[in-house]
Amino acid sequence: MNIEILMPWKIQDKPYQKLVDLYLERCTKRLPVEIINCRTQDELVRRISGREYIITLDEHAKSPDTDGFVKWLDNKLKSGCNRLTLCLGAAEGHDKRVKALAKESISLSPLTMNHQLALLVLAEQLYRAISIMFGEPYHKA
Repeated sequence: MNIEILMPWKIQDKPYQKLVDLYLERCTKRLPVEIINCRTQDELVRRISGREYIITLDEHAKSPDTDGFVKWLDNKLKSGCNRLTLCLGAAEGHDKRVKALAKESISLSPLTMNHQLALLVLAEQLYRAISIMFGEPYHKA
């Protein structure tokens, strides 16, 4: 399976970018993860049209704990899905067209985050989940 993360704009702050790159580089040893930056909502909608499994990240959705996120990701891997598309929203939230195309929504936190912080949290949680699934020592619980 491949994971792609669609997000509005690019990361502007280098410290965020450095950390995101670190976690995603670690992920791609086990599971390819790609970030696609979109300049507009129209571009994001165009890029997700026809995608296999679209998930929006939304602070109002169900927020799993770490074990729940691991189980959720593991179920997606075992489902036979070839590409998982995760969509981060813009400051005003997700476009109604994106919501209509999504099969589900999950929350990283009930807190509202800017897209750079949300991407960093997502990258770290993907790496944590992958390391748990493959029995690597990153997770200390």
